[in-house]
Amino acid sequence: MVDNMAKNQKSKEQKFKTVVQWFKKESVNLGEISFDGYKLVNMEEIEGKGDPLNFLYSLAEGKRKEKKGDFFIINVESMETKYVFADGMKDKSRLLYNIPIKLKRVGLIKKDKLKMGSEGYFIFKNDDIKWIDINDDIYIYYGILKANDDIELVIFDTDKDRRIIKTQHLSTMKLFSQTPEQQNQSDHNNENESDEDNNPS
Repeated sequence: MVDNMAKNQKSKEQKFKTVVQWFKKESVNLGEISFDGYKLVNMEEIEGKGDPLNFLYSLAEGKRKEKKGDFFIINVESMETKYVFADGMKDKSRLLYNIPIKLKRVGLIKKDKLKMGSEGYFIFKNDDIKWIDINDDIYIYYGILKANDDIELVIFDTDKDRRIIKTQHLSTMKLFSQTPEQQNQSDHNNENESDEDNNPS
């Protein structure tokens, strides 16, 4: 009983840092590739107190009424845990990164530079990457990603790490790719079907 009272008192006295970020959608066109990016249009730091989760939900209710951008992210970080809450994101066409993250540069790898390893992994060298610097403060999150037909992989180099993404046409190509044996079997089946169609009943 005494321990529970002590924990509740500690929760009431706990202070933590809270950051609210508002983002606005912006299309990014780099010639060979285009994607949905986001501008950080407003940021607010708040000192929270009490239970972090309750404080987060209470704060989110108020922020929904402000409409300072297309969507907002709330980061609540205490000594024991961290909560990230996103609200207002309507377009969830493709997840480019699991949280809004600042983009430093974009790398493009063309299909003629790729090799398939024995275990099914793509193999490429650093020299095979064409890097495009991002001079503006652009963040990535959800969005549409489009690339020229000769681009197979896109690398997003962010403040945190790198994210390698297959372009849409690569996924389509892999879906319909066949081994030589499968192709020969397919051709053989087509020939049999053609013979059956030509045979009189």
